[in-house]
Amino acid sequence: MQNSKLTGLSYRVLVLLMTALLAACSTSPRPMQFRTEIDSLAAVTATPSNTRFVVLPGNAGANEQDLQFIEFKTYIEKVLTNRGYSKASSIQDSNLVMFLSYGVGAPEVHQYSYDVPMWNDMGYYYPYRMSRFYNGYYPGFGMGGYSQRTESYTTFRRYLVLEACDKDAYLQQQQRKQLWKTSVQSNGASNDLRLVFPYMAAAMQAYLGSNTGHMITVDIDESDPLARSLLGPYQPSTPQTPQQPR
Repeated sequence: MQNSKLTGLSYRVLVLLMTALLAACSTSPRPMQFRTEIDSLAAVTATPSNTRFVVLPGNAGANEQDLQFIEFKTYIEKVLTNRGYSKASSIQDSNLVMFLSYGVGAPEVHQYSYDVPMWNDMGYYYPYRMSRFYNGYYPGFGMGGYSQRTESYTTFRRYLVLEACDKDAYLQQQQRKQLWKTSVQSNGASNDLRLVFPYMAAAMQAYLGSNTGHMITVDIDESDPLARSLLGPYQPSTPQTPQQPR
């Protein structure tokens, strides 16, 4: 019985040490991390060599005066400039019309189950075990019984889509003739699109105007130099006067 008590005490000390270690780890700051899925397509025809662009809202019912669009447009203008594109002063001066769409999907609830060891004050608990002193069972200590717990968590799908379209086709025929299109999505616990959008924009920069062939995964966190540059002092771009196709 003395060995059993010592074993139970050892388990108890081990549990206390592990609890203290996990508590210490949980207080350490961890950088925000985002996993993005990127899918980029490009037409066979070459993009115009003089890539002057304007960015217009792609969401239905959106307009250029919307404050959220103005903020997100600023991030997109930065990544396009980093890729060698030039911001045009007006839609007539451009040869690419960029349509920016974005949003957050409905909440998705997920459930998962896991086993938790049963234990008492002395450590993990076997309800019974064989005794070598008599023909029967008696309470003992050690890894043994489990109980099942069920937890749930909620995620949101955050997305942005950037379409590069021919300006003449848009103005003359009111058509979005796509030259390339890049889509980004990210699933996570936050539905704060203002928080996530700069990271999605930074993750897609290297793939703008290209054809990825399939959806690829790009992980990014707040230590990424490009993300940090996008999150610098916020200077919103000046809204342009809405232009109607002619």
